[in-house]
Amino acid sequence: MTNTTLPTIYIAGPTASGKSELALRLAERFDSVIISADSMQIYRGLDIGTAKVAKEVRDRFEHKLIDVVNFDEEFSVAEFALQARREIETAQNSGKLPIVVGGTGLYFESLLYPMNFAHTDKDSELRRRLQSEAEIYGAEALHSRLRELDPQTAQRLHPNDVKRVIRALEIVLSTGKTLQENADSQTDPDVIMVAFDTQREKLYAGINARVDEMFEQGLVNEVLNIGRFDCQSMQAIGYKEFAGCVYELRDGEFILSKSEESRIKDLIKQHTRNYAKRQLTWFRRYKFIKWFECGDYDGALSYIESKIKDFK
Repeated sequence: MTNTTLPTIYIAGPTASGKSELALRLAERFDSVIISADSMQIYRGLDIGTAKVAKEVRDRFEHKLIDVVNFDEEFSVAEFALQARREIETAQNSGKLPIVVGGTGLYFESLLYPMNFAHTDKDSELRRRLQSEAEIYGAEALHSRLRELDPQTAQRLHPNDVKRVIRALEIVLSTGKTLQENADSQTDPDVIMVAFDTQREKLYAGINARVDEMFEQGLVNEVLNIGRFDCQSMQAIGYKEFAGCVYELRDGEFILSKSEESRIKDLIKQHTRNYAKRQLTWFRRYKFIKWFECGDYDGALSYIESKIKDFK
């Protein structure tokens, strides 16, 4: 039986906005379990490009749903929801505060509005048909179909994000309702949820700095050592941009020319900025989120602590 005296804390927002830092600061104050809601951090071997928290930090503060599957395996939203709910319940029953942190909108949706995903694992034939359509007609055609059936969700999902486009199509075709209509038919959850936002220039500067740091940490070798761009995981921003790149192999190290490195780096920055805008669009739908300026950790912590006190 779940210990209902402990709430679940949700921390969301665009990439490079400080979500992980807030989760760690909160974990320093409460005995916590940090549950990742990042669809790329579930893959083993994809570390630098997904901005995983350092291993020594994960050893200090308990983290879940990181390094769940190999880079060449599939992992669905429904699987995330099942495992995340299990981790939340285990944490609460152990007297620990569950902290769900990340930027994958559908992952949060699956926990906040679970009925939206009630049918996603029940019609394997529908999923196979949609995947076949994507292979035959291409990602854009599948995204175009979603635009016809659920334009609001289509606007938030990139055409190349085939896995999530398929998930959204599964929902609308299974339920006969758009993602928003499914959400509207349910009562807003009574949860403690915060998110970060800031002026575009500041957010983009943070994104650009993070990408530069990833290259300094060895992103080139991480990506090209895998080199399997046919895998779903390698369609992630920070990885897919390397497909077809020109490189040299010297003493086991992958070397890019300055111009090639600059080209790929600029693409990753651009794609990440575009993704951050889609993330903000997604999370702004949730009227129950309390928003804070990027870097306002004290304000966010004070708010969360007051809500935890009220919850008890």
